[in-house]
Amino acid sequence: MTFAKKIAISVAASTLLVTAAASAEYPSKPVKIMVGFSAGGGTDTTARGFASYMHEAPSMNGFPAYIVNLPGASGQKAAKEVLGEDSDGHTLYMINIGTFIAGELAKGDERPYHIPDDFVNLGCASQLVTSLQVHTSNPATTMAEFIENAKASDKEITWGTSGAATMHATIGHIFFDTHGIKHKKVPFQGGSKARAALVSQSVEAVFGGVNTTVGFEADIRALASAGAERDPMAENLATFKEQGTDGIDFTGLMCLFGKSDLPDEVKTDVGAAIEHIAGIEGYQRYMRGNDLASFYTDSATATAAQDTMFTVMGPVVKEIIANQ
Repeated sequence: MTFAKKIAISVAASTLLVTAAASAEYPSKPVKIMVGFSAGGGTDTTARGFASYMHEAPSMNGFPAYIVNLPGASGQKAAKEVLGEDSDGHTLYMINIGTFIAGELAKGDERPYHIPDDFVNLGCASQLVTSLQVHTSNPATTMAEFIENAKASDKEITWGTSGAATMHATIGHIFFDTHGIKHKKVPFQGGSKARAALVSQSVEAVFGGVNTTVGFEADIRALASAGAERDPMAENLATFKEQGTDGIDFTGLMCLFGKSDLPDEVKTDVGAAIEHIAGIEGYQRYMRGNDLASFYTDSATATAAQDTMFTVMGPVVKEIIANQ
């Protein structure tokens, strides 16, 4: 072998080693977490708490995460932004699976993406629970009273929600349609804006996260919550089923998503970070302070829950669209 060939082989081998080392170093810069809603709602609150502990996860090489809010189209604007980024794991997306799925289903054949094909669920660290909320000046103190008063008035009830095609909006439609109440949805770009509308009494009710009532108890009264069981952060709040309404027993795991073609090592590192952060006492304390649960759900379990929710919500969203 000639000296020139030996040099060429040596250089090529060195290049491969450097490339392999570089690809193994994830992350190599701060991680951007996209949030598709305005600041102050359940998704934003969870994302900010989660991001503040990202640097403590051993798999994150000491790099922090930061939040970018890009409201619009019930979170779809931010999701599309993620799909336009490199598949290196430095841009991720946080949303609850119920809203993520409802938004896609609402678009029908015009959907901008298909979650199982275009995104990978990397794991979850919380959940979002929907509640029916009214202003404290409203005479209703239970869901039954709200239904009775709404029917007796025979008027169109205006209600707010965090987006036109979110999990909250879907549950709101089910509720009003099930009880034959005339209604008009007023979508906002985030739960905090829907809450502000209720506080100012611009709308008569809101379907939003239970957590958004924290600190606003003087103005907002939650009447019932979704889910098969009571929200562990609001154990005194009865469920819809307990108050006589079936079919509103789903909640949304709050998960971190990446592009489907992320390298396996990146998926592993981010999954490990989610598990680590979910177990940090500081994160758990932060979540409790915002009336949000904190727990870890791995990628496989979260993906299975996601598939189930597609099956459950598909017919519901189709019926809502057909009746609009």
